[in-house]
Amino acid sequence: MDYQKSYVLMWVGMIVGIILVAVGAGLEIGWLLGIGFVIFAAALLQTWLFFRCPHCGKLWDTRGGVPHYCPECGEYIW
Repeated sequence: MDYQKSYVLMWVGMIVGIILVAVGAGLEIGWLLGIGFVIFAAALLQTWLFFRCPHCGKLWDTRGGVPHYCPECGEYIW
């Protein structure tokens, strides 16, 4: 998986996970709460695994989006 798909999947997974956790907690549905937590954790795990520089492999900071240049090696990304 490339870094752009990983970044989008992170945000989708986090939003869906938070929604499911909120609905599960509000309606007191334990299995929905668990599924939401698993989706949220999976989104963070895949980001940790795949949101990296294609040149040097260093993990990027997710708060700034996909950088144009790698902050570690300086290579042009997109």
